[in-house]
Amino acid sequence: MKEQNVPGIYEIDTRALTKIIREKGTILGRIIYDEIPKDLPLIEDPNQRNLVASVSITSPKLYNEAGQPKICIVDCGMKYNQLRCFLSRGASVEVVPWDFDITKSDCD
Repeated sequence: MKEQNVPGIYEIDTRALTKIIREKGTILGRIIYDEIPKDLPLIEDPNQRNLVASVSITSPKLYNEAGQPKICIVDCGMKYNQLRCFLSRGASVEVVPWDFDITKSDCD
């Protein structure tokens, strides 16, 4: 791991840590070795911002307009292979932002 520059931890019961995380959910923290630096930046809490908005498109996009069936995908961080699979099967796909009013979509 060291040769590949992959961080790791030891001298800790990782099974117990996993159990705590499963019971309490994601926990903010950092792994520090040696001495604690004096000028540590604050840990940004991802729960304080809208992560879905940061990965979603900002305006609707239509692919293969003449295709059938008409599918609407709400982009909450979608994998683009899903889009490719629908398109390869001849579907018309409208990809919309996470906060789009889906009642305005013309999908089947």
